[in-house]
Order: sequence, then structure tokens, then C-alpha cells
Amino acid sequence: MFIIDAALADELVLEPIKQLASTRSVRDLRIYEIVKDERVPVLLRELSSPTFITIDAAGFWHRQICNDAYCIIFFALTDSQQNLIPFLLRKLLRLPEFKTKAKRMGKVARVSLANVKYYKCGGDKLHVLNWPKK
Repeated sequence: MFIIDAALADELVLEPIKQLASTRSVRDLRIYEIVKDERVPVLLRELSSPTFITIDAAGFWHRQICNDAYCIIFFALTDSQQNLIPFLLRKLLRLPEFKTKAKRMGKVARVSLANVKYYKCGGDKLHVLNWPKK
């Protein structure tokens, strides 16, 4: 399941990703509360192997929030580039390191137009993957 950050636009991100897989907004997880960044990892651990999608670097591009129960994907894009998230997510999911839910778990990734960088739980090494050439 993909969980979309509340700051992302439903029509640009949530709806297109729903066509790929089961997808919900983080707003739907706790409809009667405002979900702050520090609460997101707690909510993710309550779900079955979720992948959280965000453009919030300050809140989520940290190896310290790695957990084997979930994956966090930070897209290094501006608010006006949100429409690129579904395209980049499809590209990411074609990479062997992210192709299956099992391979995604325990990673915190930074996805940009240039490459993918990620940390795995229990490690300090920053892994860098370049996008495949066509």
C-alpha cells in the first residue's frame, strides 16, 4: 500500500498512483486529527508494509527514521513539480532494489530527476542508483 503525504495534491499524485496500487492519503488514516511529521512513522508501523510518499525533505530524508516495517520515498521536487511523482514512482518501481514491496521495506529513499539515493535499516552507507539509460 502507498500512503501519500497530506501536503501532496490528490489530483496530481493520489489519483494517478491509485491506478498502480492500493493508495491512501495519510489524512485518511486519522480523519479526526492533523497528522504531524513525527507521528507518521508511528502510523506507518501500524500498517502492513506501507510505502510513504512525500516531498518533505526536512521531515523524512533522514536515515534515523529507517524501519523494516515501512519504506519512505522522498521526491526531491518542488510543489509545482508534483505531477512528476507518478512518473518517477513508476520508474523507481522498475529498479530491482525497489521492484517488490519486500525489497522496498527498510529503506528511506531520495528520488530526483537525476538519480535515486537511499539508506537501508541498520546501515550508514548511502546507496546511489543512476536511472537506466534507454
